[in-house]
Amino acid sequence: MSQIIEQRIATLLGNFGLFPFYGLAFAAWLPLSPVAGRLVDLAFVAYAAVILSFLGAVHWGLALLTPQLDKSQSWNVLGWGVLPALLGWLAMMLALAGAPQWLVCLLLVIDFILCRLMDGILLRMFADAPAWYLPLRTRLTALVVVALLIVLASSL
Repeated sequence: MSQIIEQRIATLLGNFGLFPFYGLAFAAWLPLSPVAGRLVDLAFVAYAAVILSFLGAVHWGLALLTPQLDKSQSWNVLGWGVLPALLGWLAMMLALAGAPQWLVCLLLVIDFILCRLMDGILLRMFADAPAWYLPLRTRLTALVVVALLIVLASSL
């Protein structure tokens, strides 16, 4: 498959992946019952945690396709690949334990920005990584952060 087709598919699916963020972000501003409001908050955090897991898994995929990585590089890439899932899980546990939604959203903002920064650092090890990937990740991360800030503002 050509890189143009891969880029278009990735862009389309990435854009579709924003719908739950924005649907739930705007639902957070609706006058809902306490139970429905809590479900919206938890659904938002759960979706963010799932996406963080997906972002970490990208590094595992790249590492598995790059046998020439040395032991140190493999530890860095595979180790980093686990961290976004753990950060997402932490956010979910905080939400379930009743932590304030603004605090959970702030943690998620930091998590998503950290993921993008680490992508920029670690992708340098992969000569075959497509040039369009980081710009796409930057745009999607910025839009996810905006959705997180919308939810954060709704909880203040």
